[in-house]
Amino acid sequence: MLVFAKKKIALLAMPKTGTTALESALTPHAEITFRDPPAIKHTPAYRYNRLLRPYLETSGVADLELVCAIRHPISWLGSWYRYRSRPSKDGHPNSTKHVSFDEFVNEYLKGKPAPWAHVGSPEKFIRRGSGAVIVDHLFQYEQLDKMVLFLQDRLDLVLDVREENVSPHGDLTLSEKTEAKLKRKRPDMFTDWEMARR
Repeated sequence: MLVFAKKKIALLAMPKTGTTALESALTPHAEITFRDPPAIKHTPAYRYNRLLRPYLETSGVADLELVCAIRHPISWLGSWYRYRSRPSKDGHPNSTKHVSFDEFVNEYLKGKPAPWAHVGSPEKFIRRGSGAVIVDHLFQYEQLDKMVLFLQDRLDLVLDVREENVSPHGDLTLSEKTEAKLKRKRPDMFTDWEMARR
């Protein structure tokens, strides 16, 4: 997460949405950076709202607009699946090397998924506890160029964003039955992504 206090913007880093590349390009221009550990780097909007916003406001940093990228649900899950299939994950409880993407998505949809399919929730990342979306500017990962243009305009700078932290290739075949199940059980994932279209 990056805070641009003078420009009144906080850039949230939803995992698997190209935020590492944006962070590399923007960090030199941010007044405050939250980069490590991952739980801090990937601070969701509800946690920012509850914990960081009050702290920043008492420190004189107020009225920040939240900016965040969101990825198509199947692509987002596919990125997690491929990321956890890396050889470095072999033998780890989070490894997806032993399952298909279809199995991964079905496990993800369970109330208590196995560790290898426990990857969080884009819907919860951008909402407060009541369910209301609290991100001011939401962009589709698939239209990241529009997000870059927005940031360049608001921050008054030129960005050179290069791909980083790209997941390995993998078979992302998803059955029609599983895709329909994902849409039925997690409709907000799709609604939120559509809402971000520019």
